[in-house]
Amino acid sequence: MQTLGNQPGRNTFIPWLMISLLLLVILAMPAPALAADAAPVRLAVQPGLSGIYKLGVPTGLTIAISNQGAEFKGLLVVEPVDHMLERKGPPNQSTRYQKTVKVPARSLVQTTLVVPSEMVNAGARAVLLVDGAPVAASPVQGTAVGGGFIALSLGEKPLRGGLSAWLDQTFGGQTAIKFLSPAYLPGDPLELAVADIIIVDDISVTQLNKQQIGLLKNWVSLGGMLLISGGAGCSPGGPLADLSPVAAAGQQVVAADLGGLQVVKGTMTATTGRLTEGEVLARVNGVILVASRDFGKGRVIYSGIPLENLTSESAAVWPLVFGQKNGPNGFDMKMSRAQEKRQYNNDMLGHAATYLPQLKTPPVPRVAAAWVIYVLVVGPVLYLVLKRYDRRDWMWWMIPACAVITTAVVYFMSPAQRIHAPISQTLAVVEIMDSERAEVNATAAFVSPYGGTLNVEGAKGAVIWPSNHYSSNRQKSPVIQYDAEAGPRISFPDVEYWSMRQARATAIKNDVGYISGSLFLENGSIKGKIENHTQMNLRDCRILLGGRSIALNRIPAGGSVEVNQSLAKWPSSLGPNEFRDLLVPPLKPGANDIYVRERQMVDVVLGPLTNVRGSQPVFFGWTEDSLGMFKIVSNKKNVRNHNLVLVTQELQLNLPTGQVVQLAPGMYMPKMIESRGLSIKHPWVTPSMKGK
Repeated sequence: MQTLGNQPGRNTFIPWLMISLLLLVILAMPAPALAADAAPVRLAVQPGLSGIYKLGVPTGLTIAISNQGAEFKGLLVVEPVDHMLERKGPPNQSTRYQKTVKVPARSLVQTTLVVPSEMVNAGARAVLLVDGAPVAASPVQGTAVGGGFIALSLGEKPLRGGLSAWLDQTFGGQTAIKFLSPAYLPGDPLELAVADIIIVDDISVTQLNKQQIGLLKNWVSLGGMLLISGGAGCSPGGPLADLSPVAAAGQQVVAADLGGLQVVKGTMTATTGRLTEGEVLARVNGVILVASRDFGKGRVIYSGIPLENLTSESAAVWPLVFGQKNGPNGFDMKMSRAQEKRQYNNDMLGHAATYLPQLKTPPVPRVAAAWVIYVLVVGPVLYLVLKRYDRRDWMWWMIPACAVITTAVVYFMSPAQRIHAPISQTLAVVEIMDSERAEVNATAAFVSPYGGTLNVEGAKGAVIWPSNHYSSNRQKSPVIQYDAEAGPRISFPDVEYWSMRQARATAIKNDVGYISGSLFLENGSIKGKIENHTQMNLRDCRILLGGRSIALNRIPAGGSVEVNQSLAKWPSSLGPNEFRDLLVPPLKPGANDIYVRERQMVDVVLGPLTNVRGSQPVFFGWTEDSLGMFKIVSNKKNVRNHNLVLVTQELQLNLPTGQVVQLAPGMYMPKMIESRGLSIKHPWVTPSMKGK
């Protein structure tokens, strides 16, 4: 009699079957890491330029969305990680930034979003919402640079020399310099504005497309320093030819010691040519090696020597390469102020924007007279009249009637009391760099008579943020919405009755136009013609030069005006306040400052100009054109959007060729341009003062 347990192979088959089933179950269960990798939607966020960003200025976020599923439309939100910031943090840190994105099926989408750098530094995260539900999230992490500066090299070769070592030795590690491939350049010059210096060489120039060349031009005009290594792209017809101070014509062999600037034997090859604009900073035996020029509010440095050929021991060469005796940290006031205006916490127009002359209160003497008349009428006059006609019983309705009439008189004397829709005021300073670009910085104040949610729309392409929002612990933080099709929007929730909110914006505009002027000196006078090539009707126009104001009055859009100003009574020198008073009437002691807005706006422009006063004439003009910087979005009728814009642009003053010109005292400030090896008792004349 046989039993199953005694059959050959049966005892070994069952255990192997159980083990095989167990392995199948284990393999079928995904590991946590594999499950995360297989998520249908994922986010990757990188702040600034390859993870480096600067505190105090707007920071661009590069956000990549990987979608392995079906097509969807979502809302990308960047918010503080610590939700306590939504109640107690500064406006820029507690604000919620969001953008609508459309993600096709099985695709990788890359988008950008500009947020405050302090928000990233305090801890922020990006969340992707679809139908209100989060489908992916990622922390925002990078490297913050505080008091130092950021230098980017678009090529790897310049970093092989002594640049990095010299920067560390000179500034004690307060710099961040790194390689950034041209492919990773942002598309917005305001995002690139976190970089102080950008270096290009012969290889990186060939990788730049036309759009990126335009980006670099916009970035320099905003106050950046472009350093061209080895004269790359500066030959006639080259991509950087119109930016470079030197038209590269070829290569020449020079002594490696560069005329005694460094202790090196042998020879060195440098790319050189003729100076087209600006000034020469280093020359050896007539060969131009280093030159610089201003471009907008920035500077372009031409180095005919490839930077990889300079070592860290070239202590006397590097300051010349950077165009500064004190190195790159010695930016002049013009470039520093240009960068300061875009800082989140530097609202120079905030106080002036709160002054709304449209919200007029009734004059105090008239209100006092109305109430005196009311007291007299209701008191003895009304009593005596009714007593005479024996109608004292009418007092019960005549006294309230007189009160209503008096209140109505006071009400109609106050325009502010008759405002039943939101009102805004935008103050903007437009600085035209050239015919293709202008920078606009604006601050606006918004008043909502009935409270609730206040929605404001900004200009397309602008970066906006709240200046303040007066939030309490129970209020929600502002929300800023960016969309590709329209301009950004900022929403202020829970606005109190008759409360004010403020916002700021900065933008680079390519459609503003420009002011052209052909000014020249002739027989002791400044003559010429100023033409308005913008779409704005300008009023109270003036030219400021050498401490004197030349009045032009009104110039309509497309119009022009002739200039003929004698230099006979040119003032010798003016202080900063007198310089400003040429453009805005001075404040009289004890009087109300009715020009508080204009005075503050002029100060924004004059700040960097007071240190270079007299170099070139500067045009000033006023307009009420909005430029679309801010507009209240409301379904209420009679929404009022008021604007005041100051337009400025540097003009060119041409001096006659081959003639001795008599300049007025204080018209030009002397400038030392060369001192090595000479005992100078009198300053040299700058190239801009010579007739060409």
